[in-house]
Amino acid sequence: MTHKRKMMIGALLLILGTLAALVIWQFEKPGSLVWENGFQYQMQQTMMGKTYTHDLPADASKITALEINVKDTAVKVIQGDKFEVTTHSLSSKNSSKVSFDQGRLTVQDSGSEHTILNFGLGFVTNPTQMIIRIPKTQDLVTLVVKSRNGELEFDHIASQTAEITAGNGEMTFEHSEFDTLRATSVNGDIQLKQTEIAHGGKITNQNGDIAIKASRLPAFYAKTRWGDKELDTPHQLSQTSQSEAKLIIINQNGDLEIE
Repeated sequence: MTHKRKMMIGALLLILGTLAALVIWQFEKPGSLVWENGFQYQMQQTMMGKTYTHDLPADASKITALEINVKDTAVKVIQGDKFEVTTHSLSSKNSSKVSFDQGRLTVQDSGSEHTILNFGLGFVTNPTQMIIRIPKTQDLVTLVVKSRNGELEFDHIASQTAEITAGNGEMTFEHSEFDTLRATSVNGDIQLKQTEIAHGGKITNQNGDIAIKASRLPAFYAKTRWGDKELDTPHQLSQTSQSEAKLIIINQNGDLEIE
């Protein structure tokens, strides 16, 4: 088969797949067209879910450290009634792994092995979504999160130290408490809402905005190199020099807002 003929067949398959998605969209709710041994249309509510009950210790209070390492996964770490790890994936092959050793719970996802093709019908950012619930009565000693692609959301979480690193995707903290927070993003906004940082740390962003609202911070230094800077700080917030600051906030390309 010549290269030209292969290109024609490939283009024809793409056109047929697009038409199939358009037809299904007329009758079904938004979803995605997934290539897994042929085109398959999957609605959002049919994403395959899995709860990792047997991978957690019988006594969840023994979990003092949480480490998350994902590639193409949207992650939510939120408050719940009990410690729980749940994933939802468009692929039939779940690539998530959960392990526990000496107080540390490790959650990993290597990314989907299948191609997710989306034609604008209910846009799906990530083929895998992960939700980790932590009881209200349980505070972590260490929280470490590394993400290549995907939104990161932390809501009603408490940890003595937290180190969050994101490649592509928004990073949001709400109603959370940290003694020390180090948050780094390459592409994506960083938002803190009603969040407390008691001792200090560092927040840096390469491309994207940084917005901190109604939060409690130690003495801080804030700077943006290419973007607007708006500091409407209440009396309880103290801005100081970089050498004396306990919390460093630096943005390279994007706006910086603290209020």
